[in-house]
Amino acid sequence: MESLAFSVPYNNDPDTLEAICALKQLGNNRITEVYLSGPQEYSGSGRIVPEIALDTFLKIVDRIHREGLRVNLVLNSTCEGSEWYSRKTVASTIEYLKLMCGEHGVEAITLANPLYIKIIREKLPDVEICASVLSNIDCVQRAVIYRKAGADTITPDVNINRNLGLLEEIKETTKAKLRILVNEGCLFKCPFRQFHFNAQSHVSKQVSQTGLDVSFADFFGAGTQVIREDPTQLLKSCWIRPEDLRRYGEVATNFKLACRSQLKSFVVRVATAYLGESWDGDLLDLVSGCCKRFSMSQGAYLNNKALEAFKFFDTVTACGYECGRCNYCEQLAQQMLGLGLYTAEKREDLPSLIQLLQQSH
Repeated sequence: MESLAFSVPYNNDPDTLEAICALKQLGNNRITEVYLSGPQEYSGSGRIVPEIALDTFLKIVDRIHREGLRVNLVLNSTCEGSEWYSRKTVASTIEYLKLMCGEHGVEAITLANPLYIKIIREKLPDVEICASVLSNIDCVQRAVIYRKAGADTITPDVNINRNLGLLEEIKETTKAKLRILVNEGCLFKCPFRQFHFNAQSHVSKQVSQTGLDVSFADFFGAGTQVIREDPTQLLKSCWIRPEDLRRYGEVATNFKLACRSQLKSFVVRVATAYLGESWDGDLLDLVSGCCKRFSMSQGAYLNNKALEAFKFFDTVTACGYECGRCNYCEQLAQQMLGLGLYTAEKREDLPSLIQLLQQSH
C-alpha cells in the first residue's frame, strides 16, 4: 500500500512540535514536513500566530530538521498593502529567503501571490515553491499560470476538493504535485473568505503592536451565522473524511492539515486521525474555520463513521451543485446533525475559542 505524506503545521508552541515529532509515522503513513510562518518583521501570512523572534525561529527550524522532516516556510499573505510591491520590500524578502534557504536549509516556501512566486523562482531556482490554498486555484487556467510562474506544488482551492475530475485534469495538465488541504471547514464558495484572509494577512504582521482595534468576531462571524440559519452548510463545506483519503489515489497522496492557529490538542487529534485514516467520533472535532466555531458554540455533532452508510463520498463527489433540485444534504442534516452535544474534544479545544474571541475585540 502506498504511503500517504502529510504536511502538518507548527502553531508556535514547542510542546506541539514535540508531539508532532513523536507522531511522525503512523502505520504506513508519514509526516514529511512541518509548515510554519517566520518572524512577523519579515512577512505576514494567512493566519495570526503568536509573535516569534528570528533566533527562536531558527532553533525551531533546526529542531524540525533533526527529526528528518522538511521545513516549509509560509509567506502566503493575500494583501500587505502598496508597500508589498516596493523595490525595498521585495529586496528584503529575497534576502530573507536566501538566508532561510541558503544558510538554514529551508526546503520549501508557500506563497499565494503569483508575482512573488515569479520573482522568487528567478532568484532561488532550486527551492520548492508551493502555491498556497489562498491562491484560489480552482480551474486549469489558474493552475497553468501559477505553474508557469514557478510553482512546483499546488494546493487547490478547497472548493474543488470534491471535484475529482477537475483535480485530475489540473494535475495532468500542469504536471505539478497536488497537495490537498483536507480539513478546512469554510463555507462552500464563501463570500467572506477573500476579505477575511486579506484582513488576517495585515494583522498577522501587526501582532506586536499595542492598541490594535480589530474585531474579527463582529465582521467574520458571518459564516457561523450562515450555518446557524442553514445547517446543511456543514455538509457542503469541502472537508474530506480521514477514511476517504485513499479515494484520491489517482490525484494525490500528499495532504495538508489546517490547524496552525489551534491548540496542541486539536493539532495532535487531527494528525492522528488523518495519518491513521480513521476517526471514531464527531467529524466536526477535526475541522477548522466557521464549521468549527459553529460546532463549538452550538455543540453540533456529526457522526463521522455513520456517514459511510449514506454513501457520502460517492454522493458529494458526483454532486452537480444543483441544490434547488436536490435535498441530499438537507435530509442528511436532519438525520445526522445533533446539537447541544459537547464532546470531550470540544471541551479540550475550548481555550482556543476563548483566545480567538479575546483577540477579536
